[in-house]
Amino acid sequence: MKRYAKTGAKSRSLPRTVKYVAALVLAAAILFSAPFALVAAVTAAETVTVVIDAGHGGADGGVTGATTGVKESDLNLEMARVLGEYLESAGFRVVYTRKNKDDLCGGGGFDKRKDMYKRAEIIKRSAPAAVVSLHMNSFPSSSRRGAQVFFERSSEEGAAFASVVQDRLNEAFNVPDAGRKFAALSAEKFLLEQSPAPAIIVECGFLSNPSDEKNLTSPSYRAKFAYEIFKGIAAYLSAQKI
Repeated sequence: MKRYAKTGAKSRSLPRTVKYVAALVLAAAILFSAPFALVAAVTAAETVTVVIDAGHGGADGGVTGATTGVKESDLNLEMARVLGEYLESAGFRVVYTRKNKDDLCGGGGFDKRKDMYKRAEIIKRSAPAAVVSLHMNSFPSSSRRGAQVFFERSSEEGAAFASVVQDRLNEAFNVPDAGRKFAALSAEKFLLEQSPAPAIIVECGFLSNPSDEKNLTSPSYRAKFAYEIFKGIAAYLSAQKI
């Protein structure tokens, strides 16, 4: 999905059902060893819920790879599954807005509005501590590359969350000249606005860029990328102790 954004802020309180302990910080500090081998100690008064939204789906394939023709929706789903594995291994409760290649319209033809409202309903019903929506970017020029994290401009918590995750991705993957910085969305921000918890959109890279496309179609790269998002989520939530 193509993104263009600026910045802004308004406070939105984090749900006060979760009691975090210092052990959660360890989850963010563990070095990458092998996919799905992560074990982290997380203790909470109630299970910490994270919602993962795999963007697009069904008739809405999103953008496509310039070289391979791969659909954004399929890569979003694969990234969501891996990220969910890491979170669940660390003791989080994970809720997915979709777990297969279908959209959320339930038959009768694709309706973007209906699909988005269904996603928003899932998010609200889940009472999450954080929400991550996964997407792939595209741009007319193939030179644009790198991962970028977006937040809703009126959410101070969203901005803080986006900053932490962007820092993880910049350190691990983004080349210095890519110019990727976390930013506020000025459009296509419905899910971020509807979320009762801090929410971000992660554009994992540009399918219009050959290098990004090659990386994002690699399972091993997606595993490493999802792990960095996981570490960002854990680091952000550990700082929100109540």
